[in-house]
Amino acid sequence: MAMKQGSSVLAPAPSFVMYEHIAKSLGMPFNGVQLNEDFSLDMSAMMAAIEEYNPAVIFLAYPNNPTANLFNDADLLAIINASKGVVVIDEAYQPFAGKTFLPRAKEFERLLVMRTVSKLGLAGLRLGFVVGHASLVEQLEKIRLPYNINVFTQMTASFAFKHIDVLNAQAVLICEQREVLLGQLSALNGVQVFPSKANFILFSLLDDSAQRVFDELKAVGVLIKKMADAEGLPPNTLRVTVGSKVENELFFSELKNILL
Repeated sequence: MAMKQGSSVLAPAPSFVMYEHIAKSLGMPFNGVQLNEDFSLDMSAMMAAIEEYNPAVIFLAYPNNPTANLFNDADLLAIINASKGVVVIDEAYQPFAGKTFLPRAKEFERLLVMRTVSKLGLAGLRLGFVVGHASLVEQLEKIRLPYNINVFTQMTASFAFKHIDVLNAQAVLICEQREVLLGQLSALNGVQVFPSKANFILFSLLDDSAQRVFDELKAVGVLIKKMADAEGLPPNTLRVTVGSKVENELFFSELKNILL
């Protein structure tokens, strides 16, 4: 698994910023392929980039972060089949997506499906895991640090997975609240809301300032995320994490008042 000289990393853009940051910190070139306006994969551009750069690793967040949408399954399969390197499908937000590539991990020798317990409500554990073909996982074991997971984290995760139904039920409630909040935001004038299969909602302001709205929400104790000028996103874009019913109602009420 040693990276050859000239190896690179490829991912759609925008996507999880750490793909690029970590690639560059390891001295590897990173190539981002812009998504279509509806945040779907630009397959002609993706295939051209795979052909040109022959990336050692391709990252595909499923659902994508920060756009919250699921990419087309056929597109993902086409990328897996076209790649000569490793394809990592990052399912960090899978508990809210209702779809997964995990059962297909054994079908493709170069495919890894990556998960985390963070979005299940256990972010403080900082625990993630990958599932893949035995021949690929065997190579990863050669470079895995011997003390990368401490005993208390392992014990806590083991306990949590024995009670996974409780965590899954929590994810179901968040998904229900997500649909309510999507409907409320979509009814607001001057707000463009994007579909979500994650535990957050991306929306843009058509005739207002994201900075102004962000600041006024913060002033009343509601903190969301301002997406700044992220390439590939509309201007004045904000992202809100779906919380409890009370938290969501507070956010929406304050947002509505600010936009009046």
